[in-house]
Amino acid sequence: MNIRIQVRHEAAKESIQRYITSEFERTAKKFTDGEASPVVSAEFIVDHEGPNGHLKTFEGIVHVPNDTLKVKESDIEAHKAVDAGMKVIEKLLQRHKETYTRPGSLIRHNEQRRAPSI
Repeated sequence: MNIRIQVRHEAAKESIQRYITSEFERTAKKFTDGEASPVVSAEFIVDHEGPNGHLKTFEGIVHVPNDTLKVKESDIEAHKAVDAGMKVIEKLLQRHKETYTRPGSLIRHNEQRRAPSI
């Protein structure tokens, strides 16, 4: 798993970079079932926007097999934007896992639904 963090316009300090890394590794670890991580690579961008740069934005791009997950969150504090973004990434990874890890079970479930009852 390759993690890349980019800080634009000096929007965040080194501590926020360590925080992003630890939070994402914790989130990605939830979805490893004794196998290799489902995450191929991840890129995070921290920036500030607004009239005086008061609004911090967190953008996450996570590459998983067969898909790319993208998130963009904004808040006044960088840590809150990161937390909100990580919650969304966790939901997207869960949805990806349910869709792609056991597609056979989903197909059987749909076939059982379509089978006419006698």
